[in-house]
Amino acid sequence: MLDMSYEGKEFDSFTYEVERCKIKELCKAIGDDNPVFFDKEEAKRNGYKDIPAPLTFGTVINFWGYPEIWDRMKEIGVNIQRLLHASEEYEYLQPIYPGDIITGKVMVEGMRSSSMMDVVTFKSIYTRNNETVLIAKMKIVIMTGEQ
Repeated sequence: MLDMSYEGKEFDSFTYEVERCKIKELCKAIGDDNPVFFDKEEAKRNGYKDIPAPLTFGTVINFWGYPEIWDRMKEIGVNIQRLLHASEEYEYLQPIYPGDIITGKVMVEGMRSSSMMDVVTFKSIYTRNNETVLIAKMKIVIMTGEQ
């Protein structure tokens, strides 16, 4: 059962250094073979200063930079064994590059509970040098009713 008092709560901040290999690993894992993510010169020819992080890289930052998210989920009442990923949203304000030191803040943006399922939305704000570069939202569904 969800502890609804967590709605709006912000968790501890964390830092994550973006690694070139993590960008490449993610692209390989999702089957994105765009050379801009693998070749610095190709990235420069396309207007980037270095290899940019792909659009879904916020998830890498969240789970590698803040693995405590699983403990926070359990703390608020999420049964992670019944968790389904519902959606992700990303709003990039600036590109993210290898070597960037990203500071992340995760908060519980919204919570809903019913007899059949719980829904929790987490919002993460990522900054570089105190400037927001990415806002990401992750919505999860937790099946609670008898199946």
